[in-house]
Amino acid sequence: MLDYPEATRLQRQLGELPELLIYAELALLPSSAPRAGRVSGATRTAPLPCRADVLSLLGPAAPGAVHDRSGDQAGPQPIPAVIASWARLVAEETHQCLVTGTVGGHLRFLTRRRELAWSVRQPWADEYAAEIDDAWRALQPLAMLRARRRALQLPCPRCGLLSLSQIDGDDVRCGNDACWAVLRADEYERRIEQYLAIHNAA
Repeated sequence: MLDYPEATRLQRQLGELPELLIYAELALLPSSAPRAGRVSGATRTAPLPCRADVLSLLGPAAPGAVHDRSGDQAGPQPIPAVIASWARLVAEETHQCLVTGTVGGHLRFLTRRRELAWSVRQPWADEYAAEIDDAWRALQPLAMLRARRRALQLPCPRCGLLSLSQIDGDDVRCGNDACWAVLRADEYERRIEQYLAIHNAA
């Protein structure tokens, strides 16, 4: 059974997985560097036309346990298989029928209020949350190209709260619902200089 912060984190991570999977699909594409028509180096095997590490995360997986008699399989279970296995488990234990076999459909099912509230109270909820957290953490570096929001250290000049943040490449904005002040990046830099001058003079 999960406590409230763990359940909230699980809900947030399940909600972010569709976007992270899209970024992973984009990262699967080979680099834009032009490829030569011949293979160089000591190997005669042509390189894969995509990133193998991302393919390992997104690739198809056999249902159920895989018995690797050859010893040539490595790495974690692909993320779509992890999501599908949890969706099947929740559906079976709640006596429901999954109407879709897509990753997006499985995630929509898992994030529905009733299914999420039920699953966080189960004895296997810790394992469920850990596997979703592992998947989320594996996909997170592939989404580094998306704009990030970062909290800023100075108080808002209008309301005085520590509620300023900035999305990469955007203006600085106050998150206080009663304020919503907006500063250009150069204005915020000047405020930093003023703050440091006052602090150093004291």
